[in-house]
Order: sequence, then C-alpha cells, then structure tokens
Amino acid sequence: MLGAAVAIVSALAFSLSDVAVRRGVSRAPVSHAAFVTVMLGVPLFALAALASGQLFRVRELAAGSYGLLCAAGVVHYVAGRYFNYAAIGAIGAARASPVQALSLPYSVLIALLFLDEGVTLGMAAGIVLILIGPVLMIERRVTTAAPVAAGRVTTQEHEGFQLRQAEGYAFATLAALSYGSSPVLIRAALAGKSGLSILGGFVSYVAAGSLLVCSLALPARRDLLSSLRPGSVRVFFAAGFFVFLAQMLRFLALSLASVAVVATLLRFGSLFTLGMSWIVNRRLEVITGRAVMGVLISLGGAVLLVLTQD
Repeated sequence: MLGAAVAIVSALAFSLSDVAVRRGVSRAPVSHAAFVTVMLGVPLFALAALASGQLFRVRELAAGSYGLLCAAGVVHYVAGRYFNYAAIGAIGAARASPVQALSLPYSVLIALLFLDEGVTLGMAAGIVLILIGPVLMIERRVTTAAPVAAGRVTTQEHEGFQLRQAEGYAFATLAALSYGSSPVLIRAALAGKSGLSILGGFVSYVAAGSLLVCSLALPARRDLLSSLRPGSVRVFFAAGFFVFLAQMLRFLALSLASVAVVATLLRFGSLFTLGMSWIVNRRLEVITGRAVMGVLISLGGAVLLVLTQD
C-alpha cells in the first residue's frame, strides 16, 4: 500500500512539472527545458542522498547496478525527457500525457518476446483501449486557441497554439518507449536494495547530466547557455523541482512495489494533467471533448491491463 500511495503522489508531481513545462516551451526551445530540468536534478538528488545518508552507502551497490542506473538515466532523463517536452510543445501537456500509457503495452511486448510471458484476454482488451485513447484525441481539423506566429506565442499568456499533431504524437510515442524501458532497468538495479532508492536517482541524474554537459562541446549546442532567458529559466526551475520530487518518489515506489503497479498508478497523472491544464493553461492548450474521452479511455485501459495480469 505504501508503494501505491507514493506512486500516486509521484504522478501528481509529474503533472505539475508538465503543466509548468507547457508554459515554458511556449517561449523557449525544448532543449532549454530538458537541459535546465536535468541539471537542476543533479544537486537536488545529491542533497537528498546526503540528507538521507544514502550517499555514504555507495559500496552497497554492485558495479552492474551502477551500469543499469546510468543506462536508465540516459534513456529516461535525456531521451525520454526531450521527447516528452517536444510533444508537450507540439500538442500540449493534456494530449501528450495519455500517450505515455503506450509504455505499458511496450513493457508487455518485451515480456512476451524475451521472458516468455503470456497475454490474457483482459490484458489484450486493456492494450486496445490504451491504443484507442490517443487515436481518439486526433483532431480531423487543426485546432488553434488563438493566432500564433512561427510556432511561438505572439503576445503574453493570452494565446494558445496550433496543434502540430504528426510531430507531437510521434515525439510522445518515442517518449513512451523511453519511459517504458527505464523502470525495468531501475527495478533490476535496486532489487533487494529498497533503502537505496535516492542514491539510485542520484546516480541516474549524474549520468544524464554528464552527457548533457559533454554535449555542450558540439557546435550546435555551444550557444545553449548564453541563450537561456531568466523568465523561461524560472519556469523550468519550477518544472525541474516538481520532476525531481516526482522522480525521487518514483524511485522509492519502484523499490517498494512491482513495476506493473507503479507504472499503472503513474498513469493517473494524465487525469491530473488534464485537470490542471484546464485550470492553469487553458489558453495554451486545446482541450476538447475528444481529448477528455481519449484521456479517460487510455486511463481505463492502463488500469485494466494491470488488473488482469497473471
């Protein structure tokens, strides 16, 4: 029960982060959001690991576990986060969030192909619902809440954006694949080490942050730091804090409960994101009846998928 409760709070924190990111990427590139939120996570997780005493227990993890945690960091925080933020910028947080449920069928497919696990009729029905949800959200006509110019908001916070559906759903699918891979790596790394979840998060963030710092040497990335704007940075800092909190709780949940349970409860974040997007970002989102139905159907499929597992 404790693992389930932690996973629900983590889902809420993820939603707060996505809502903040939606405001930030209306004015700044997605690469800025990914860089700031990942780099902020490194010192925050370092402080958490120090305060919890886990930073002094580094010898309790085997070399293989560190390798798995580093891989999880790159897959989740570098690839997955960039794809997720790009999707939010293209279709909005409310529409991008339900697509993350595709990570569940992806995990089932991995188990089916490599672990010789079966798929029940109920699981198949859940997968179908998960697939139907995002498809239902696709608008036949491109919808815009207000005029935009070259993909950027033209005035202050009064304007929405034009849906870039092909781009948005493609990035959201790539994010789902990345996010669907990392929990398996984390669970394998922390098996039998439930008291080292924060240390695990710190190691993953260090791996991701190190890769991003090294990427600044590339010609296309050299101007990233100088092009950061204070207003956007403040929003991304808020997003980074919430996602840090969410990830810390996610690591804790994965150390207390199974991947299936945690991954499913995290899907309730799409419902949280829908509500908060309507309250906070309604002029920066395109929320229609189709979007609401897509969220509910996708969420129902995720719940059904896990409840009917053997």
